[in-house]
Amino acid sequence: MAVSMERLLEQILREQREMLDEQKRINRQLRFVAHRQARDLIESELEKSIERRVYELSDGIRSSREIEKLVNKVVTQRTVVTWWQKWRKLGLVEQSTTYSGRMQKVMPLEELGLSVSDDSHLI
Repeated sequence: MAVSMERLLEQILREQREMLDEQKRINRQLRFVAHRQARDLIESELEKSIERRVYELSDGIRSSREIEKLVNKVVTQRTVVTWWQKWRKLGLVEQSTTYSGRMQKVMPLEELGLSVSDDSHLI
């Protein structure tokens, strides 16, 4: 009885390892696909340097007014809020977990191989 129980446990552990390996493989593939889609979306929706700068500053802690000041009023607080609303619908930002009404970027530009100044000629 003890031997068969031991074999059963070994089989269960082996199956769990196989499932875990498969899950890791699936996660890698999903990250790859999501990364590509996120990069494409950001490149098409955040064409101007100022949009990318505001996106990067959207950390869920800073308010739209603070961001307006940090970008030297190149865009207004209202514009920041408008962009947040648009980006939220696109899935680029999400509601701050800390402050109501503030948004935080889903993925930093650097993680996607992008930078704020990729297109510095576009203000």
